[in-house]
Amino acid sequence: MKQKKIHLIGIGGISMSSLAKFLMINGATVSGSDRNQSELTKELENIGVKVYYSHDGENINNHDLVIRTSAIKDDNAEIVRARELNIPILERAEAYGELMKNYKNTVCIAGTHGKTTTTSMVSHITLENDTDPTIMVGSNLPILNGALRIGKNDYFIAESCEYHNSFLSFSPTIAVILNIEADHLDFFKDLDDIINSFTKFAKLVPQNGFVIYNNDDENVKKCMSDVKRPKISFGIDDKSDIYPLNLQNNNGYYSFDAYFKGKLYQKIVLSVPGKHNLYNALAGIGTSIALKLDAEKTAKALENFTGSTRRFEKKGEYNGAIIIDD
Repeated sequence: MKQKKIHLIGIGGISMSSLAKFLMINGATVSGSDRNQSELTKELENIGVKVYYSHDGENINNHDLVIRTSAIKDDNAEIVRARELNIPILERAEAYGELMKNYKNTVCIAGTHGKTTTTSMVSHITLENDTDPTIMVGSNLPILNGALRIGKNDYFIAESCEYHNSFLSFSPTIAVILNIEADHLDFFKDLDDIINSFTKFAKLVPQNGFVIYNNDDENVKKCMSDVKRPKISFGIDDKSDIYPLNLQNNNGYYSFDAYFKGKLYQKIVLSVPGKHNLYNALAGIGTSIALKLDAEKTAKALENFTGSTRRFEKKGEYNGAIIIDD
């Protein structure tokens, strides 16, 4: 997409604004539109993106490509104009999927819950291992001072959403499936439809890749029953490939000895609370193993991880009450 003139409709969202930066850094001329000004659109304007605060057909002229979010419908004035001019139109997920093809290792992290936190954990792990990763996450991550990091072409870490089957446009070499529940039923028919979508996602992984999955989630197990790819399972006991022993709960914060296929991997101490984060950490360990990263550095990264913005984020205290933003 270098040296292309690209317009993004709905540019003010966190994922679209990250994509705009990504394209700018890689040599494209970028413009976009959104209904309202925000801190994200101001930031884009400061780096040279032309932002229009209306959806008007006149915003589209000699562009090479138009990218839209799934919320932008076919009757949008800019979409109509792009079609009149025969300008190619991609969904946001399709654009990210094309970019991912340029990377040797693309880790796509999916699940009904926990995507942002686990993507953030894996980001910490790959950074601690000095891999210089490219990262796209759905929340501001303090270590990045944002939601995007551009690195070398060896590692791409991406949060991957199932809504509107967006993640089926991605190109994972490693797919992580955290959990599957009945969600987004305005789009999916029912739970079986969601499981089928995750099965298709897992099958995007090439035969030399990995699928890392939650072996304690019955819906995930149904999804995996038809997936013939190399797999790494995680769970709370030794029925899974990765599991904790000597598990200790200190006021909601877990520490444990992580085992992989019966052998001690590393002592893990978590700085984020809750059993859900225990599972997220096990998924992060599975990703580290699949990428052949250093176990000691992985443990250090997990201990140093204190969360991402607005994901059970401790903001402080008031009159003795702890204030959490989630």
